[in-house]
Amino acid sequence: MALALLTRQALRASAIYSHVVSSRPTKALFGRPAGFSAAAAPKGKQPPPPPVEDEPELDEGMDYDPMEDLTVPQRRRVLAMKEVQKKYDAIHNEYQKELAALQHKYNGKYVPIFDERRDIFTGKTAITEKYDLQDDGEPDGPVPEFWLNALANHNKVGAFITERDSEVLKYLEDIRSEVLLGEERGFKLLFYFRADNPHFSNKVLEKVYVLEPEDDVVPKNFTGTAIAWKPGRDVTVEESKRRVKGGKGDKSKPAFVVEKVPCDSFFTIFDPPKVPTEAQATIMSEEELEEVEEALANDFDIGFAIKDQIIPRAVEWFTGEIAPISPDEYDDEYEEGEY
Repeated sequence: MALALLTRQALRASAIYSHVVSSRPTKALFGRPAGFSAAAAPKGKQPPPPPVEDEPELDEGMDYDPMEDLTVPQRRRVLAMKEVQKKYDAIHNEYQKELAALQHKYNGKYVPIFDERRDIFTGKTAITEKYDLQDDGEPDGPVPEFWLNALANHNKVGAFITERDSEVLKYLEDIRSEVLLGEERGFKLLFYFRADNPHFSNKVLEKVYVLEPEDDVVPKNFTGTAIAWKPGRDVTVEESKRRVKGGKGDKSKPAFVVEKVPCDSFFTIFDPPKVPTEAQATIMSEEELEEVEEALANDFDIGFAIKDQIIPRAVEWFTGEIAPISPDEYDDEYEEGEY
């Protein structure tokens, strides 16, 4: 229960933050170099979720009664309200199913629009409109690294893209999303890569976010495509040399073994952490629970931002004009008294 509460708080706060920042004043950042990416956020460096206020300290083996300070008549009224809550939950579940069906319907209407956008930035469609722009003598062709820049310019997603990731994302041709229908609630992201991608053999990488039915930001299960990395191309690991000493009396020189060590990478979202069961959570330490909660929150944050913000308005994320202004940038550009 503790993990579910922490995760619910962190993911809901994450979703709200993502919505808020997309509404802040914007500033054109198109001057960033192609292939720009921010440094990956180190694991464990994210701010911890806000503590649950007034959460009582429990002795081991004790059950906490949330109504212990209520009188018996008050408890009866609370229990009666919980019965009413079940009626709301049943109706809300119907709403969620109908909402998913409606989103699925409109996703189908978006497909030809996103196809048209893809054909423009890949150079497949000829552009005859001049848009009051004078020719500069440069040849026409595709817009390079479109999705790399769109992702990197997002304040949340870009923080998890490393320089090595950038080399892979240059081959990203399109991103689409789908709504999950049926009993499972959530969404799926599909990443389409060019045929000449030298890093892995997959043409499409999928990431599925299954959420708890009663709360659309609490994870139930996250899954991703197993990436078939080509030799020496896996950006989710780094090679580390370790000295191995010979046996006792061995006069030979110490040998080295090369180990692959996991490292920060955007592509770790395709191998997400498992959501622990209640039984597993009870035997995990507080540090382990916080680490899992943080990883799940970051994972959901990336997926939610790509689905709801980057895919619908990719051209504005590519130019950077929709990117929120940081406090430092705002102070530099707008001196006190200047508006």
